[in-house]
Amino acid sequence: MDKQVFARLFERAADSHKYRYGHVLVIGGSPGMVGAPLLAGMAALRAGAGLVTIASMPEVIDKLERRVKEIMTFALTGREAAAAIQKFIEERKVSVVIIGPGMEPESAPLVEKLLPDTKLPLVIDGGALGALQHHTDRLQEAPSQVIVLTPHTGEFQKLVDKPLPEKRTDLKPIARAFAKAHGVTVVLKGEPTYVAHPDENLYENTTGNPGLATAGTGDVLTGVIAGLLAQGLEPHEAVEAAVYIHGLAGDIGAEAKTEPGMVASDVVEAIPQALRSISRSL
Repeated sequence: MDKQVFARLFERAADSHKYRYGHVLVIGGSPGMVGAPLLAGMAALRAGAGLVTIASMPEVIDKLERRVKEIMTFALTGREAAAAIQKFIEERKVSVVIIGPGMEPESAPLVEKLLPDTKLPLVIDGGALGALQHHTDRLQEAPSQVIVLTPHTGEFQKLVDKPLPEKRTDLKPIARAFAKAHGVTVVLKGEPTYVAHPDENLYENTTGNPGLATAGTGDVLTGVIAGLLAQGLEPHEAVEAAVYIHGLAGDIGAEAKTEPGMVASDVVEAIPQALRSISRSL
């Protein structure tokens, strides 16, 4: 990783305020998956975002209200959800939108409505990736200039709609081609994680361990990506730095808890230690 990218991340003016570091809106969650948007939101905060709001259905928000401290919430209801989100984005100075953590397939219509109307950077994960299956043409039609997809191999196979090679390195040209064809950045999670950009450049991450193969760590990665985008780093720099930080936090978490004993929330809590380790190397 370029140390200059991290140096810019650690530069904070004395007269800073929270909106200078961005407002991340997390749209996701369902009654059985309340933790997914919460992990993404906490990761965005730990990565340095100034504010985070989780938008979800009322029954999810009710459960979240008992757990959140620093994160704000926004209840979505019925057919007016997409319009309410757009109004919230405008009024609350949202910087980056996450769509998908903990979403159920039934939420696909909401994703379909949000894509053509959202101009802000988008990080698409979880259930929202499922909504794009057989509909990847919607990515080219979206007005956002920055769209990041974070699939694991199974989700990516559904997006490309064809069998994938078993050899990990053989996925590189496929990820590059998909990113270029659709004008998006693809974070193909795995060992190692690849980041394919629309210009066909590809970054291969060097941090992380098998302990990250546990529920929720993908949501954490999504939050870190959004958190760095919200702080104004260039998109390709933000995504690559986020993948590196996430993996390093996983390494720190595994050292403390062991690879089998580590859970996603351990990775969230290790993000500040990962940042400290990076800052000391600058």
